[in-house]
Amino acid sequence: MATRLVQIEGVERANLVGACAPDEADWLLDWRSSHRNAIVTLDHFERCLPAALSPLARDFVDVATGIFLADIAVSRGRNEEWIRDIELCLAVRQPDFWQSVAEALTRLVHLLTADNFSITFCPRSDEGQPQSGDQADELSYSADCVCLLSGGVDSLAGAVLLLQTGRRPHFVMHCSGNPTVRMAQDAVVALLGENWRGTHLTSALHIAPDTSSEAALPFPSPENREESRRARSLLFMTLGVVTAAAAGLEDVYLPENGVLTAALPLTRARIGSLSTRSTDPGVINLFNSLCEKAGWSCRLQNPFIYQTKAELIRDILRPALSPLHIQKTVSCWMTGRRNRQCGGCIPCLLRRLSMLAAGLPDEAHMLDILGDPLSHSGTDAFTNLVDLLSQVSAVRGKSDEGLLMEYPRLLDLATAGLDIEQIVGMLRRFAGEVKEVLTTHFPPSATLLDVV
Repeated sequence: MATRLVQIEGVERANLVGACAPDEADWLLDWRSSHRNAIVTLDHFERCLPAALSPLARDFVDVATGIFLADIAVSRGRNEEWIRDIELCLAVRQPDFWQSVAEALTRLVHLLTADNFSITFCPRSDEGQPQSGDQADELSYSADCVCLLSGGVDSLAGAVLLLQTGRRPHFVMHCSGNPTVRMAQDAVVALLGENWRGTHLTSALHIAPDTSSEAALPFPSPENREESRRARSLLFMTLGVVTAAAAGLEDVYLPENGVLTAALPLTRARIGSLSTRSTDPGVINLFNSLCEKAGWSCRLQNPFIYQTKAELIRDILRPALSPLHIQKTVSCWMTGRRNRQCGGCIPCLLRRLSMLAAGLPDEAHMLDILGDPLSHSGTDAFTNLVDLLSQVSAVRGKSDEGLLMEYPRLLDLATAGLDIEQIVGMLRRFAGEVKEVLTTHFPPSATLLDVV
């Protein structure tokens, strides 16, 4: 049975009918009124722009916010219950536009999350709060592109590349309630300011569930919320393009290494949203088509599609920054829930292998799965390592034709406009990096690589 969520703030009761009827909803969403169950802080975000967000741009933010909150509110099951059925009703200022792109938006969200979303729209009756009238001085606004900052290695590499080549990026961040991620984001912003003098605009939008007020509408408790957060990247992309639209810019950079961009399932059991699609080229193409239909010239692009994470660290970050600075970034999926990086999730494994492949010192982790894998047999960390090494073995051992047979996902990437020869070349370089690091630093895992 589908879970229904309805945004009720700013909507006349007469418009809340059918799929938008609040009495039929499992959860009500509100991020503006005194009954709000989520925080959306837009003031600082807009003050960094040379012009106010248009009504349609505000709609983009609200739609992405609603999808993001629905993704959090509806937890996944296991096995065949992993895919969710979600009905979502959102209040918008331009209902005709959203009805015309509803099918394309639904296809985009499905590709990103693998869930079955049904999204309907009702007209807003008011803004619900005064609009900010303080924008950046248009005469002093000097940005020539937008770059998304997550607090991770790849987005830092994107920022450094742009600054090193003379670009003037407007940095955009999404701030959740995770203090560890926020600390890393603050460290990255400070690092860029210290090493590249000049005006570096940074705008941040804070969005997170919040039921601290006694008047707040109910929202699932933290232990009942979904942790995979596959829709977060949609929110991230939206912040980038509405910034560009307000500033009249065309280039919006979403930096991510090629291994995670290709997102080949590590095993046949990790198809669909079990593998993250945060920078999926098909998703980016669909999102760019929405921007075009909105009349905007801005376009999302990933400059690192054909590069490994180790190459980004070695060729872009290492010549410009110290290892200590680079390692102030965060990658772990468990960030904020552990005292340090867990060491066993896929991002931790990729980060550790890539740091060492690029010649950086090793980092501290909660567990050393690479140094002593068999002692963690039966854990999720061991499964992650075995699955990753299985893919590395396949990439190293199969012909190009064999890889196409093993990973039909490569054909999806070709359809999205990527050069498959370059993708395969990048994956083979990554496999070589893993082999070299394991042989040099982690013989027990190197032995495991030979038998998976």
